[in-house]
Amino acid sequence: MADDHVERQVFSKLEYEDIKAVMDREDFCIAQAFEMKELLGYSVAEIAEHLRISQPRVYQLVARAKEIGKEYRKENK
Repeated sequence: MADDHVERQVFSKLEYEDIKAVMDREDFCIAQAFEMKELLGYSVAEIAEHLRISQPRVYQLVARAKEIGKEYRKENK
């Protein structure tokens, strides 16, 4: 059981690294904005200030990150 859990975690991490590479190739800010918002809990205003972009742009980047993730999973079933 524990081995299955560890295996799933390793697979998820490898999958995210692949997805992150796609994000970075398109625009380095996509992964940064996504990680700050979804993983680290930053507010949109904080992300915009940190990345020196507008708040609407943060929403666009996070939405694009989610689209990339969905596309990756669809192509790699």
